[in-house]
Amino acid sequence: MNNLIIFDLDGVITSEEAYWDAAGLTLHELLYSPRYWDIEGNRPGGQEKQHHPAATAEESRRISRAVLPEAEILALKARAINSNWDTCYAAVCLRLINLLALLPDISALLPLRPWAAEWLASFRKLLQNVGAPLVGILSGGQVTRWDAPPAEQIGNVGAPLVGAQGRARMNARSGAPWDVRLNAHPFDSPVFNGYIGLGLISRLDVYASEVLGHPIKDAFSRYSPFWTFCQDIFQEWYLGDKLYTKTYGHPPSQKGKPGCIHFERPLLPPEQIRATLKKLNQQGYVLGFATGRTYQEAAYPLKMYGLLRYFDEQHSATYDYVERAEAELRAHGDQTLLSKPHPFQFLVALDHSYQGTEKRSENAPRENFVVVGDSTSDILGGRAAGALTVAVLTGARTPEARQLLGQSGPDFTIDDMTKLPELLADIDSLATIQRLQFTEREKAQRLLQRWFARHMHLQTESVTLTPKAVSLNSFNGFYCLNGEEYFFKTHVEEQGVLEEYYHAELLHQAGYNIVRPLQTLHEEGRQMVVYPVVRWPLMFDLVRAVETAKAGDVTAGVLVAAERRECERLLSIYEATLASSTAEENARAPIHQLFWHRLTGGRLKSFYEGKLFPYSQDTQNSEIGIPFEELLKYRWIINGNEHQRTLGELIERARVVLNPAREAMTVIGHGDAHFGNVFLEDQKDCLYFDPAFAGHHIPLLDIIKPLYHNVFATWMYFPRETASELQLSVTTRDTNIYVEHNYDLTPVRRGIFNTKMEYLLAPLLAMLRLRGALPVDWMELVPLALMCCPLLTVKLFDEARMPAAISWLGLSQVMDMGNLSLLGGIKI
Repeated sequence: MNNLIIFDLDGVITSEEAYWDAAGLTLHELLYSPRYWDIEGNRPGGQEKQHHPAATAEESRRISRAVLPEAEILALKARAINSNWDTCYAAVCLRLINLLALLPDISALLPLRPWAAEWLASFRKLLQNVGAPLVGILSGGQVTRWDAPPAEQIGNVGAPLVGAQGRARMNARSGAPWDVRLNAHPFDSPVFNGYIGLGLISRLDVYASEVLGHPIKDAFSRYSPFWTFCQDIFQEWYLGDKLYTKTYGHPPSQKGKPGCIHFERPLLPPEQIRATLKKLNQQGYVLGFATGRTYQEAAYPLKMYGLLRYFDEQHSATYDYVERAEAELRAHGDQTLLSKPHPFQFLVALDHSYQGTEKRSENAPRENFVVVGDSTSDILGGRAAGALTVAVLTGARTPEARQLLGQSGPDFTIDDMTKLPELLADIDSLATIQRLQFTEREKAQRLLQRWFARHMHLQTESVTLTPKAVSLNSFNGFYCLNGEEYFFKTHVEEQGVLEEYYHAELLHQAGYNIVRPLQTLHEEGRQMVVYPVVRWPLMFDLVRAVETAKAGDVTAGVLVAAERRECERLLSIYEATLASSTAEENARAPIHQLFWHRLTGGRLKSFYEGKLFPYSQDTQNSEIGIPFEELLKYRWIINGNEHQRTLGELIERARVVLNPAREAMTVIGHGDAHFGNVFLEDQKDCLYFDPAFAGHHIPLLDIIKPLYHNVFATWMYFPRETASELQLSVTTRDTNIYVEHNYDLTPVRRGIFNTKMEYLLAPLLAMLRLRGALPVDWMELVPLALMCCPLLTVKLFDEARMPAAISWLGLSQVMDMGNLSLLGGIKI
């Protein structure tokens, strides 16, 4: 399902505090109740004591946190022990193992059966006949710590004394109080190395065997009756007398418990959660949840907060599903545990027909739904289910918990669930995928696979991005569907104002040799074209191979000859398709997106306004530079050539000259035929694809992008390689900028430039003049459009992408292009 979001509840939407209260109260009752361990049973005088349940929310919180501090709960949760029953159980087991380690001899208690009344009676007797009081168990209600210092509190989990029972027994024999030292985290024991979640609990018997010096089996496992024993006490505390009796058909063993469920408070203000869920629904998402709560316990707070109506019951999985599926597995002798981090609950939420017996291959394709959770078990389970995973930090409250949550490998992390709509909008953007293809390609491929499913209904088996230096505002690659491979490409225009792109059929009818798409998507911000796979090499790669002496049998002569043939074909197409366009028709032409719309639609502003242009990337001088607003006023002298117009004057004039709302003589053109969009067939003919900006437009604009990018823009595609051989200096004096550099065209690019001048631009100008179609302002139109290429294709002075010297080289080319210095001498 392409629009499904599955939430974990606790720590994401609902608060876990009430569950944590129930866990601590369960531990407290086991420690102090005469029915269970009764660790204060050896009171002076032997006076009897009744165990009185906590009656209020405040009392419940105080008592609970005193024996089970929040830091310990978070440490357990960080290790993927996510179910609150399992959290409680782990804490109880570790406390009991510590208590047993303090007894001089546990032989009479073997085998351990801590759920049985007769065993509990024997255990209490051994504790009470030791002859020394237990100290530091609860110090006036003081809250314990996970990292408690020596001699503090047995209420904390901690490693037993060195030598297991040795020191405790020595203290007991000497009549001294038991000195409970909690020097280490119990999970630091090698017994637990490499284990998380339910796997950790499965090692408790092994841990107990090591600590107690006796082989322990089936006492502390997840299958043990002790787990159900603890769960039942937990449920008494969480549900309270009335709801427990209604749920289970009999009263609790210890009456008088009010029910922590009634003390629940929302994790975030309910109105914020409601607004977020409503926004997600408006974005087209179906919402479900996968929780360790039973349905009754999950629905209760959601109803109370007015949130349940936002969730689809058909895509929600509670612990009831786990219980039923595990019972079915047990009936067939399968002991698999299906709680998180097992993917079972997420797969059930995806499809209720999932039974848990189907084996999911590690190589199975990722699903297109999203899992949102706050714990390692959520992230691990979501990933195992094939989902895109989003971690929220509201449940990871300690540095350790956040570190372990990060190590579990979430795809994205947000502060809280209210940030989810913005995140999903961002990752559903082709601009995000284009950006990530260079830094996190695997993630970008997964996002694109999800995008194909959501917007083109293509359930692809795989997606492979092929990021190239030429992919400055686009991306392309291959996807596999039903065993067949297809090529795709899109152009990303973040300030796009046009909706109509990709006129491939128009180009074909006009005589262009073009790859015709199999499928296109024409939506604003969602432009995608699917092609048959083309095996011919790109001209971009071939030219680069020639200038780096890695071309094999392809020579500069072959490429220049191909360029000449294509110039001649273009000229004939221009002659055949030249026609008049109204101002309205011309304004709609997609090609203007590359020039005037970028200049006026926001890209210029977002790239440069308020930015400082540094002289260098020397960290000591990183703040020394020229504000863009000041840079607009400078006169430039580049390699001794003084330019007449400032950058500000060029930009203002371009806003006028490049305005598309004017009548014009137009041709059918590709618009963006740089070498990244051109294959070379049989080392002879150019084959175009990606006609993102094709249409009827001014012929002089049609040649601009290929002229600039194929000849002059090597620095833009290979900034660091170019910088290694570049010598450039920048000096300012008064209101003048002096730039000296040694950047020059390679022979193959010089050959292509001369070919374009001789076989395309010069005869095109002559043809347009002969037919009365040459714009009166063509001497401004050409250089100002050329100026837009280095200025607005990439953000200059992007320190993460290019060295400062390359940025200044690019800005120098802006001035050279705008002032026509690189095209001087053209005659018609």
